Amino acid sequence: MRHTVIICTDTTTGDALAYYLESRRCWEHRERRRQQRRWYFIKQRLSGIFLIVLTMILIKLLDGDATIALITVPLGLYLAFTKEMCIVNEFYWQTKERAKHGRKDRTAH
Repeated sequence: MRHTVIICTDTTTGDALAYYLESRRCWEHRERRRQQRRWYFIKQRLSGIFLIVLTMILIKLLDGDATIALITVPLGLYLAFTKEMCIVNEFYWQTKERAKHGRKDRTAH
């Protein structure tokens, strides 16, 4: 965690303080977005792993009929190992909206 001390004197202009506060706000926003992106991909990977485990359970319940695995195993592997955003949720739409308006997502891999 970063700590900054600003000593305000008569010679310190309000611009320096305003610049610091703005840069701090931007840094906190970037950190918040980075954490959101991290949790998004953790959820996506867990969804892929859950899908594979669910497939194994269903194969056991269906007495070895692995037809369901033709769809669920590749999908689960893709979700678990891709770096693309596959799950559509609020964070997905926020990211797409930012890209549409030309704002770069600096937390990309």
